[in-house]
Amino acid sequence: MLQPIHDMFQDSVDENMLVGLRESDDAAVYEVADGMSVIQTVDFFPPIVDDPWTYGAISAANAMSDVYAMGGEVKFGLNIVGWPEDLDTTYLQEVLRGGAEKLLEAGALVAGGHTVKSQEPLFGLSVSGLVQSEKLVRTSGAQLNDLLVITKPIGTGVALTACKGDAELAASLLPAVIQSMLVLNQKGSEIGLRCNVSAMTDVTGFGLVGHAAEMADQSNVTLVIRSGSVPLFADVIDLVDNSGLSGGLDSNKASLLKKIGNPDTLSSNLLDLFFDPQTSGPLLLSLAPPDATEFCSEMESLGQQCWIIGEVTEFSGSSILFD
Repeated sequence: MLQPIHDMFQDSVDENMLVGLRESDDAAVYEVADGMSVIQTVDFFPPIVDDPWTYGAISAANAMSDVYAMGGEVKFGLNIVGWPEDLDTTYLQEVLRGGAEKLLEAGALVAGGHTVKSQEPLFGLSVSGLVQSEKLVRTSGAQLNDLLVITKPIGTGVALTACKGDAELAASLLPAVIQSMLVLNQKGSEIGLRCNVSAMTDVTGFGLVGHAAEMADQSNVTLVIRSGSVPLFADVIDLVDNSGLSGGLDSNKASLLKKIGNPDTLSSNLLDLFFDPQTSGPLLLSLAPPDATEFCSEMESLGQQCWIIGEVTEFSGSSILFD
């Protein structure tokens, strides 16, 4: 999709553009002064929950996550709003309040935004952050024998899809899913930096397989993932068959299945979950074994979750192997 734009700039060289169209990573990075870089990212989507404040807060947490995935500090955001003319603006006020309060939680500000008319509600943010250039974390730094750590359970897409129109299921399943989506990846990023993280990304639209494969490909390694160690939301594996599947799961599977060297070792439901697009999903970190232990200890001391789910090995012909 971006190939025509990529071709326009393929001969352009700007040494200050540290991460752009030439690289595959979580956000754009531009060095604005000696040793200091701006991280820029954007994301927005239609409502995924009924409560407007929660929708706004999740959207903000999701938009900020790319900055955290690159080791940055969020400084401010610009609201992006698409709004139907016939929809009550009281709902919009609550959406904006949810987003603003989540930025305040991160120690950041809302600095403005833009609104257009649209067929359905849309909300998100363009987020700006800062990082010391030498501390910029890329997906490409995974080292042999590193351990892989993840910071949230998987399955938001399937869970949200399955709960549509099923009030009883939503009442039992969604509270844990929503709580997870509301958690900022800020602490995981900060602790990862202190623990000398080798590579880091956030697991969002391309699912666990897509984002893990990107890390493997950029680092020229194979990631061995222990399928039984990957955290899943309670009961979500049983919902794959009857959820209708989240919007991007099928397309993710069609384009990314080739990245797995041994997909037949997994049950069909579990394999599908690993392609499930996540909203405000976890960080995936690659750390040396002693650093991974320290990372988990620090996270747990703050009441934050984390799981060691695999290791980095020499490239063996596939981006990902499941154990």
